[in-house]
Amino acid sequence: MTVIYILNATIMGGATISFMNMLDGLMQKGVTPVIVIPKGRIAPEFRMYLTKKEIQYFQVPIVMNAFHQPKTLIEYAKFPLSFIKMQLYSLLLKAELKKIVTKLHPDIIHTNVGVIHAGAKIADELHIPHVFHLREYQDIDFGWKIYPSKKSFEDLLQKSSAVITITDGIRSHFHLTNNPSAQTIYNGIFHETESVLIKEKSNYFLCMSRIIPEKGHHDVIAAFSRFYSQHPDYRLIIAGFGSKDYIKELKVSAERLRCKDAIDFIGFQKDVTPHMSKAKALIVASRNEGFGRMTAEACFMGSIVIGRNTAGTKEILEKTGGLTFMDTESLLARMEEVSQMPDDAYGKIVSTAQQKATRLFSTEQNVNKIYSLYNQILNRDDNQKIS
Repeated sequence: MTVIYILNATIMGGATISFMNMLDGLMQKGVTPVIVIPKGRIAPEFRMYLTKKEIQYFQVPIVMNAFHQPKTLIEYAKFPLSFIKMQLYSLLLKAELKKIVTKLHPDIIHTNVGVIHAGAKIADELHIPHVFHLREYQDIDFGWKIYPSKKSFEDLLQKSSAVITITDGIRSHFHLTNNPSAQTIYNGIFHETESVLIKEKSNYFLCMSRIIPEKGHHDVIAAFSRFYSQHPDYRLIIAGFGSKDYIKELKVSAERLRCKDAIDFIGFQKDVTPHMSKAKALIVASRNEGFGRMTAEACFMGSIVIGRNTAGTKEILEKTGGLTFMDTESLLARMEEVSQMPDDAYGKIVSTAQQKATRLFSTEQNVNKIYSLYNQILNRDDNQKIS
């Protein structure tokens, strides 16, 4: 079975890591992948992965069917040129992709992100099964404007052979709840045997994500500053990559709130286990997380999650257990709660969450469900969507 995967791998974010876990499992089941990624910038770690695994890949001028709406006069002035560039790239992408598909004759085209529409259109034109894999809300999480409209994108989803959403929330957001061709398949985080449970925790809270405004770091620093004034033996560790300007902005905020010396910015961490398994709690403050890979990872690593009670974070914690908050005041209360929690109560929460996460978010369940979906598509007698 040959599958062409279309994705944006410019950064090593959660979507790219989840994709790699999925692909490893599918290749073991006999799937031959061909990757289509953007021309130009690509995450070095992902390029190394493709080379090491000897996976064939093509780089084309990929265009996103979503954009940030201009907010300043300068952005408004640049927007017409950017829009024209997007249209030209769209034509180039469609032409390049059609050449690749015509040459390779794949069994399925699998678009691994919702903001790239060309794969679905080419698949429809050439009568090849297409799978849309929606890993983001697009508008309420990243503030993107879907082009040409959300309604047109939803119409495109209806034409796909199948739609995978990584949470029930995303499926509902795109009005797919009653669509028999759509199903929720949670990301594969770790293998079932990779869970870790360290009973002795260190006195630090952990934030682990891209360092961007949507992830809510300002709220975490504000709550921690008040917590730290009463608990000077605690630290806050912020892991992940982000722009220098935004990280500087966070550091200035921490200095103003008199907690800068208790906060460590440690950058991107390839292996999350050492930090997460010993943390008193992982704090997930994202406004509207598509899935929340780190939330699920913390469950595997035996750490309590303090998560904002919205979107993917809420959905995961409802299934595994954890502590939720909505504002700085309630976040502070949750931090106090965790710091005072007896060992037996803490252990019960994390062991229960770990057992549930192993069942719901293992790599095995993810790979098995997607491979089963592929076979359902290919075993159909006609070109109708699955039921």
